[in-house]
Amino acid sequence: MTIGERAPDFALADAAQGARHDLATALRHGPVVAGFYKSSCEASQIAFPFLERIYQAYPKDRLSVWGVAQDSANITRSFSRRRGITFPMLIDEDEYATSRAYDIPATPAIFLIDTEGAVVWQAAGFNKVGMDELSGKIAELLGVEKADVVSHTDDTPNSVPG
Repeated sequence: MTIGERAPDFALADAAQGARHDLATALRHGPVVAGFYKSSCEASQIAFPFLERIYQAYPKDRLSVWGVAQDSANITRSFSRRRGITFPMLIDEDEYATSRAYDIPATPAIFLIDTEGAVVWQAAGFNKVGMDELSGKIAELLGVEKADVVSHTDDTPNSVPG
């Protein structure tokens, strides 16, 4: 996927209750952050708590933040508990069909999709500058003040490749 491309639609079940979440419906309420990950990936382990900060910082009725897991529901629930993740963690079904549709180069791969369905920001791996940029782009789309999601994280590496 590249910036400006239309994001492939998908509908996946979450690991917690099995509820289905679909992109088209979510986009009617606001932009969507979709973070593709594998629990064994070090960069994913570091990036997802930053996505949780974003999830907590912005209006939940106007922004959806989803993890898209390349793991089983059990592993995904464990990952969420260990990392303090409260946003929906969806299970990529059918041999990672959604990951393949997004042509992710590595995990984590994070996409910000605007209400028109276009990818407006993306990154692979983890870096603090990218998380700050993502927060700024979300604030811009929502018309709100940018949340600081990287302060007080001196114990976190500046970047980890995916």
